[in-house]
Amino acid sequence: ALRKAGPLPQIKWVPSPHHSSRGGRAPIALVLHTMGGFLAGCDAWFQNPQSQVSAHYGIGLGGECHQYVQLGEAAWANGILEPGNTWPGPVGVNPNALSVSIETEDNRSNLTPVSDAQYAATLAISRLILAQHPTITMLVSHRVISPSSRAHCCGERWIDSGRFATLAAALGLKALA
Repeated sequence: ALRKAGPLPQIKWVPSPHHSSRGGRAPIALVLHTMGGFLAGCDAWFQNPQSQVSAHYGIGLGGECHQYVQLGEAAWANGILEPGNTWPGPVGVNPNALSVSIETEDNRSNLTPVSDAQYAATLAISRLILAQHPTITMLVSHRVISPSSRAHCCGERWIDSGRFATLAAALGLKALA
């Protein structure tokens, strides 16, 4: 029952050219991010040929959902493993090939609270993802992968507020913050 998709918010397709094959690998983790901005800016950045970055989904504070990359492809949100990382994936495999990424709007402040609408949409999208990828067993903060450059992602707004742990529990996933 935890992994049933349930009612979904409307999803707007905003395709990003920045994605690649998973190389036959099944995802093992959902990686949660905070945008450092607004949904519209995220849309533009992920479509910019120079950015070389993307996520699977972006979720606004009002619960709006945008999808940038198909779930069968690897988005480029997680970067490269940095020294001190606690990423649980196999050595030598880029985390992008083993994860599904969700960016969350924060109005350019890591202290902007996760709204109830944003939490509900993130939960619904996560359930959709888990229904398609039952190999996912973990909810991971981006700082687990990039502890130096992304030390505050997904940060205070998700982790310190308890929303990260609540989301992991609701999805039946192990939380790695």
